Amino acid sequence: MSSSWNAVGLEVLYQVLGWVAFFAWSFSFYPQVVLNYKRKSVVGLNFDFLVLNLTKHSSYLVYNAALFFSPFIQRQYHDKYGDKE
Repeated sequence: MSSSWNAVGLEVLYQVLGWVAFFAWSFSFYPQVVLNYKRKSVVGLNFDFLVLNLTKHSSYLVYNAALFFSPFIQRQYHDKYGDKE
């Protein structure tokens, strides 16, 4: 028995798993912050990680903001991918 990917149940599951992944990923950084605060030290924290993480998040923010707010980029995206779901 196969289900269509357009089924409501699968869409709900997809959304729930997406939000769970988002929150798990977001909260995964807090234990290090709490540990550093309690120790009043950042010994053992690799600053390359901070720079690369900031670069990653900044790039992702620019990408999503441009896709969301720029009609020009939205038109380019639509021209390339159309109304595919």
